[in-house]
Amino acid sequence: MVSCVTMPDCDRDKTYWSSLAYAYGALGPPLRPTGADIAYMEGAVAAWAGRHPARRTRALLLGVTPPIAEMRWPPGASLIAADNSFPMVRAVWPRDLPRSRVAVCADWSALPVPESSCDVVIGDGSFSCLRYPDGFRAAAAEARRILRADGRLMVRCYIQPCERERPEDVIADLLGGAIPSFHWFKFRLLMALQENTERGVAVDAVYRFWASQRVDEAALIAQTGWDAQAVRMMELYRGKDTVYSFPTMSELRRVLGEFFAETAISTMPRTIEGSCPIWVAEPRSDMRQATMALGAAACRS
Repeated sequence: MVSCVTMPDCDRDKTYWSSLAYAYGALGPPLRPTGADIAYMEGAVAAWAGRHPARRTRALLLGVTPPIAEMRWPPGASLIAADNSFPMVRAVWPRDLPRSRVAVCADWSALPVPESSCDVVIGDGSFSCLRYPDGFRAAAAEARRILRADGRLMVRCYIQPCERERPEDVIADLLGGAIPSFHWFKFRLLMALQENTERGVAVDAVYRFWASQRVDEAALIAQTGWDAQAVRMMELYRGKDTVYSFPTMSELRRVLGEFFAETAISTMPRTIEGSCPIWVAEPRSDMRQATMALGAAACRS
C-alpha cells in the first residue's frame, strides 16, 4: 500500500504526470537512465558502502524510477522512494519489499524522513521537474537535512549544453535522419525551446511548436521504424502547464553548491550528447544550521 503523507499537496499536478504514469514504459534514454547510468550509480553507492562496512545503507529515491529501485544495492540496504504523484507511484513503482523497499507519496521539499537519517539520496532527472532556482534550492535543502554528514547525493541531471540549439535545427536533424530516437528528439526540443532557466519550458509550448511543424507522424514512424507509442506521447504535453527546468552546469552548481560539495561527475556536459551527467556530492558541513533555519521559516510561512 502506498501512503500519501503530504495531502492535499500530494499529486497536485493531476494532468501530465497522471497521463505519463501509464505511458512510462514507452520512454527511452535519455528520458530514463541507460544501463551505463545505472552501473555508475551502483558503483558510487557500492564505493560509499565499502567505506562504511559496519553500516546498513539507508537510501531515499527522489521519484519512483524502476531501474534505480531494482539496481544492485549493498546487502542489507533499505530504500524509500518519494513521489508527489500517486498515479506515478501506483503505475511505475515495481512493488514494496518488506524491510527493504517502500514508496510514499510526498513532496521533495517536505520528506517524511527524520533529520540525518539517510546515507544516500539518489534521483534521475529529479531537479529538472522543479522550478529554478527556488524549487532546486528547497529540494537540495531537504536532501541536506535528511542526509548524514558523511552521506552522498547522487542525481542524474539534465544540463544545457555549452552551445544551445535552435528549435528549427532540431527539427531539421529529425527530418534529416540525424537523431537516433524520438526520445532524443523530444529531449533536444525541450532544451532548445527553453528561453531561460528561471522561466523553464512548459510542455504545452513544446506540443504547440511540434504541432506547428506539421510533421507527418505516420510517415516519420514508417521512415525511422520508431515505436509509434513513443512518437504519439507528444500528445501528453497538449494543454498541460507542467514546466521543466534545464540549468547550465554552472547554474546547477551555484544552487546545489549552497548545500553540497561536488565529489564526482560522470561526464562533463559540453555537448547535447553529454547533457545527462550523474552528479555526486557530499553535504557541506557548514550548512546544517542554514537548512534548519530554512525549514523553520517554511513552517512559519
